[in-house]
Amino acid sequence: MAFVFLILNFGISWMNARGAGRIWSESKELGGMLRVHAIVGYGMAIAGFTMVYGSILIMLLPYILPVIIHDIDPETMLAIQQLSNDLLYILIVTFVVPTGFFVWFTNFVSFWRRRSLAEGLRLAWNTYAQIRNTVSVARHAPDVLRRITNAFFGGRRRSSGKGVIILMAIFVIILAAIGGWLTASAIMHKADKDYDLLEGLTCQGTPDEELFK
Repeated sequence: MAFVFLILNFGISWMNARGAGRIWSESKELGGMLRVHAIVGYGMAIAGFTMVYGSILIMLLPYILPVIIHDIDPETMLAIQQLSNDLLYILIVTFVVPTGFFVWFTNFVSFWRRRSLAEGLRLAWNTYAQIRNTVSVARHAPDVLRRITNAFFGGRRRSSGKGVIILMAIFVIILAAIGGWLTASAIMHKADKDYDLLEGLTCQGTPDEELFK
């Protein structure tokens, strides 16, 4: 099930990056909401890829860390995985929930203007997803933040062991974030190069006037 979820998330992130790339250059020229959509789509793609790569790295830690740290004990391994998972969770939801409200609002405006079944179904799904995500964050984020605080500032574990846990967890998140950014950027720039939003448009007014009528 987790594997299917990662594949689905990767595909959605790919589409977000590609969608942002298809309007990237034009959004720089036209600005306004088009630019906001491009930036949000690009950011959501980075967050999605980061979550995928972070999850994979966390699952692979029991196989990777013993090669790097030969005398690592199971308790330290588990603590690194837990802290990495908590940091990844906070990083992702801090971006996804606020941008989710933006996506929901734009869907609502689109539905209000067009009043179509397709827009209604999309609005219904995004409403459900946003409520679910918001409730989930409100329920789980306090515990996650408490564990992170304890991991960084708690005094039960010896300082050397705590340092290894914190450094390795941060390293995992940095690797995942770099991978997410590089992947999203590569897809976005390719789509930007291959697609011209204004190509073939025949309009009497300026491009931005025609696009946003």
